[in-house]
Amino acid sequence: MGYEIVAIKSLTAAQLEEVNQLAVICNGHDGIALKINPNMLEQRSGEHTEDFLCYADNKLVGYLGLYVFHAKEAEVSGMVHPDHRRKGIFTGLQRRAEAECRKRGIPALLFIVQQKSQAGAAYQKRIGAPYEYSEYWMDLGKSGREALSHAVRLRPATAADEETLIQLDVRGFQMEEAQVREMNEKMANDPRTSTYLVLAEERAVGKISVSKNGMQAFIYGFCVHPDEQGKGYGRQALAQTIALLEAEGFAEISLEVACENSRALGLYESCGFVVQSANDYYRLKL
Repeated sequence: MGYEIVAIKSLTAAQLEEVNQLAVICNGHDGIALKINPNMLEQRSGEHTEDFLCYADNKLVGYLGLYVFHAKEAEVSGMVHPDHRRKGIFTGLQRRAEAECRKRGIPALLFIVQQKSQAGAAYQKRIGAPYEYSEYWMDLGKSGREALSHAVRLRPATAADEETLIQLDVRGFQMEEAQVREMNEKMANDPRTSTYLVLAEERAVGKISVSKNGMQAFIYGFCVHPDEQGKGYGRQALAQTIALLEAEGFAEISLEVACENSRALGLYESCGFVVQSANDYYRLKL
């Protein structure tokens, strides 16, 4: 049986459906929940080649996607149909992705591996990609809500708040400013995303963003300035965000948090979030 790898800049509706169906098959076979970011796949810019598909007899049997938020790395998620594993398909997809990253000057791949995937972890060991960190995927449960107070208020961010948001990201996530600016530029003007400033006595003490898709909402980019932490602002900001989303009728509210960040994990659990799964991240330098 011959295999053909196709590298493209954006997925058609039919290709996106093929990828989603392949994920269903792989998840069911392995008992896991792959992180393939379908919402992001729908919104490819078409500027760069970031999707790699492998076909056998016109059937999708392998997929690898690149997610480039800044120039220092490309996050990688992928899968191979259970009936077509151990035939070099993922290695072939990876080689094509590596070539694309080298062409763009991206120095590393950051593989997203579902923590329960023994095959995924074994593959990272085989290619020499060391473990870097893990993240929990959390869904909002039906209980455990934090009582609302007036300690902070949320205000929709405007273009005039750009520098404030950038500096909050720099301090709150301890990131390089150039990296933050690049990420913000890539994610600007997304109609599905809303960002709010967290205000305490009219001071901007934090920020929180929400991506909305259908009846699903994903909270991200949530931080409180280091000088303002420990005052309960984060808990209230999260509680108010949950209340806002529930009032808008969102049935599913999710987020991710680094496993090493026990303070953030406790915060989310106190507001009703429950851990569903975890992803391990492995870095391969090119």
